[in-house]
Amino acid sequence: MKVAVATLAIALGARCAAAAAPPVYPWQEAGNHVGQMVTIEGVVAAAHATGDTCVLEFAPDDARALRVVLIVPMFSSLPSKPERLYAGKRVRVSGLVRRFAGRPEMVLRSSSQIEVVDVSGPSAVPAPAPAEPRVAPSPPHAAEPPPAAEPPRAAEPPPRALSEEITRRLAGAAPCERARARWREAAGTAGELNTALGRCLESGSYRCRRESAALAPALTALEWAEQQVEEACR
Repeated sequence: MKVAVATLAIALGARCAAAAAPPVYPWQEAGNHVGQMVTIEGVVAAAHATGDTCVLEFAPDDARALRVVLIVPMFSSLPSKPERLYAGKRVRVSGLVRRFAGRPEMVLRSSSQIEVVDVSGPSAVPAPAPAEPRVAPSPPHAAEPPPAAEPPRAAEPPPRALSEEITRRLAGAAPCERARARWREAAGTAGELNTALGRCLESGSYRCRRESAALAPALTALEWAEQQVEEACR
């Protein structure tokens, strides 16, 4: 119990250590808790960034559904495209539920207010590839002489735009390598946690919640590192 209290104090600060954790509700019940500090859980169906905010939608077509607004400048650890970090993920958000423009809303100003608890979202089943038409073999015919070889062409200098692109990529090699190093580190951590979860599942102990919970944020960190590679190495 002492270890749990100490961990909670580190995560939420000494001021909140003595406070009880807010209750957890599905996002469909957010409208029943306007004016309360609660934790809401659900799968983010859509996410989009506008200016200094990132809006998470649990039901984009429902004008009465909860909307979560992230104040991006207040977050010190968000990637350049935060909407890609949360779209399709199951998250828990903690804060004050208020009503804005007729719908419940929660505004987040700290990364401690949002947590990815499951990275498995709905995925589309790929359609089977169409069968290739069978072509009847052509009747045998006399062999044709091979085409004459073209004379070798003189090497042409690369276009100016291509040269400038190569120069730009070489100039950004250092940030690219740093981003790839961060990705390798995140991939190693995720791989170790994935192995630990696999061993727990194979043991059939029915007690793999800790391993599963540890893997979810590691996969989120891996996705963030992948975005940084895309930004630095393009």
